[in-house]
Amino acid sequence: MGLAALALPPGTVAEDVLIFGEPDEPAAEPEDRPDADPSPWRYRLERAQLEGGQLTAGDRSADYSHHGTAEAYMGRDLGSGWEVRLGARLDGHLQGGGERSGVSRLDADYGENWLRYRAPDWRLTVGTQRVLWGRVDEIPPTDRLSTKDFTRFALDEMVDRRRTNPAVRLELYQGDWDIDMLFLPVFREAELPDRDSIWHPVDRERGRLFGLPEDPALVPVIQQARIDDDSSGDGGGGVRISRSGAGVDYAFTVQRARQSQPYYRVDDATRAALAAGSAPAQRATLHAEHPRSWVVGADLATEVGAWTLRAEAAWLSDVPVTRAADLRYETVEGFDWVVGVEGFPGDRDFRTTLQLAGQHLHDAGGVLDAREAYYLTGELENPFLDHQWRGRLRFSAGLDRRDAYVNPELAWTGNEPHEVYVGLHWLDGREDTAAGFYRDNRLLVLGWRGQF
Repeated sequence: MGLAALALPPGTVAEDVLIFGEPDEPAAEPEDRPDADPSPWRYRLERAQLEGGQLTAGDRSADYSHHGTAEAYMGRDLGSGWEVRLGARLDGHLQGGGERSGVSRLDADYGENWLRYRAPDWRLTVGTQRVLWGRVDEIPPTDRLSTKDFTRFALDEMVDRRRTNPAVRLELYQGDWDIDMLFLPVFREAELPDRDSIWHPVDRERGRLFGLPEDPALVPVIQQARIDDDSSGDGGGGVRISRSGAGVDYAFTVQRARQSQPYYRVDDATRAALAAGSAPAQRATLHAEHPRSWVVGADLATEVGAWTLRAEAAWLSDVPVTRAADLRYETVEGFDWVVGVEGFPGDRDFRTTLQLAGQHLHDAGGVLDAREAYYLTGELENPFLDHQWRGRLRFSAGLDRRDAYVNPELAWTGNEPHEVYVGLHWLDGREDTAAGFYRDNRLLVLGWRGQF
C-alpha cells in the first residue's frame, strides 16, 4: 500500500498507451490507397538513459548502484489499414561495495511488437503492448492489467515503470464514446531486480518482506528461504467505456485482473512450526502469489479555469493479506481512490500536480498489512534561463504514518534531445512502509537521457 503502490503509481502517454478523450480520426494516408506502395520503415530510439548512483545512508549495504536502459522500435504502414511495429529494450544494472553481494546484470526484453488493423471506427491490435488504464498520475486505481517494473522501485516515472504484455486489444469509436477491450492470453508477472539487488522486495540481509512489519521470528526464516514463483495461466482482461466532451471526460471499467507484483506467502510447514514456537524442520519457501481480482472502477476529468481536476476510484474483490495470528495468507475486499489537480499557477511554465490518495481494506481484521493508508503525492516542475535548465520535484508523503519519498532533480536541457541531470532519491518511514523498507537506499544520482 502507499509508496508500495507508487512502486507498483498522467493520463495521456505515448501513441501505443491508452489515450484519453476522443481519438483523432485516422488520416487518409497515401499508403491506404490500394494502388499505393507501403511506407518505408520508421526507426526511433524511444528512451535512452545512463545513470550513476552513490548510496548515502550510513547503514547502507552497498556503496553504488548504476543503471542504464535503451528502448527502440521500428515500424511501417503496410497499406490498406495495416501497420506493424517491432521493438526491444536493453537494461543494465551494476551494484557493488559494502556488505551486500555485487550485481552485474544485462537483460534483454521485448518491447512493443504488434500487428494492427485500423478502420474508420475501430482498431484491432495483436501482439505485445503497453496499456495503462487510468487518469491520475503515479497510482491510478484502475491500472490493474499492466505489468509493473520493480527493478528500481519508484525511481522512474510511472510510464517508465510498466512493461509490455502479450495482448489482444479492440478499440471501438462511436461519436463521443470509446469502448476499449483488452485480453491478456499469457500472464506476465512484474519485472523484479536481481535477488541480491538493494531494490528486491525480499531483503535477505535483514530478513524483511516488502510491505510487512519486521518480525524477529521471521528474520532467520526469510534470510534462508527459497522463493517460488508460479506465474502460469492467462493474465485476465477487461473493458473500459469512456466518453469525452461537454466539459467532462469520464470512464467506467470492469476487469478480471491478476496482480503482477508478487505477494509472498510463507509455506504451511513453516507457519505451523512458528505457531508451535519451534524452529522449522526444513528450509522455508516463500510462495509468490498473484491473486485474481474483480475490479470495478471509474474516473473523470474536468477543467475549472486554468486547472484540470481528476478523480479515480476502484473496488477490488481480492486483495492479498497476511493474518497476524498465524501468518495465514488470505484475500479481502479493497477500495482505492485518488483525487488530484494539475495546473500552472502564476506562471505559464510552472507546472503543479497534487494528488490525495486513500487505500482501504474491508473487514480485514487482524492482519499485518496496513488496513488503511492516506497519501499526498505530487510533482512540481519549472524551466528557467530561456528553457536551458529545468528544476523538478517529485514526492509522496504518508498522511497517517511516516512514509516519505522525495526526488529533487536539476537538469540541463540546452542541447536537445540530450539531458544531463543531477538528483537525489530520499526515502524514510516506519518499518512497515515502503519508504521505511528502502530507507537505507538513499541515492545521489548523475545521469544522461535522450530520445532519437
